[in-house]
Amino acid sequence: MSTETVLTVCVTGIAALALLLQGIALWGIRNSLRTVSARVDTVSADLQKKLGALSEEFGELLAIVKPLAQDFGKVEQRITATTEIIHKRVIAVDSFLEESMKTARLEVARIQDLVDTVSGSVEETFEMVQKKVLAPVTEFGAIVRGVKAGVDLFFRGRKAPSRRPHQDEEMFI
Repeated sequence: MSTETVLTVCVTGIAALALLLQGIALWGIRNSLRTVSARVDTVSADLQKKLGALSEEFGELLAIVKPLAQDFGKVEQRITATTEIIHKRVIAVDSFLEESMKTARLEVARIQDLVDTVSGSVEETFEMVQKKVLAPVTEFGAIVRGVKAGVDLFFRGRKAPSRRPHQDEEMFI
């Protein structure tokens, strides 16, 4: 055999061996892919079961939450209406209190004017009583004392002792 033939046989043998190794590698990759595919299928099936259960639970939750959301809308409307009513009533009470305060201030001012007027009238009355009543009474008392002193002097011939306390007696207290 010639060297060329040997060389061709060797190259063909190496190529066949490489082809055989490549086939074995591809067969190993195929088996690995089947194992991975089986695992993915298992995980996918589990995931699909869990997602199905989750979807059912979510559907149930949605069925429960939907009426609550509708009720919440009604509650929100009622709260809004109640808030508006309370706001209107607070405004009414505020205006009533403001009006009451104005009326009370006017009444207090009227009472002050009345007290001032009555106080002035009472002072004028006291002054008038002093001038018109007490002054003449004092003068009349002085006249009576003078007449009495004159009568005493006339009948007794001497001066009656004064009933007025002396100045020293007034100061001694």
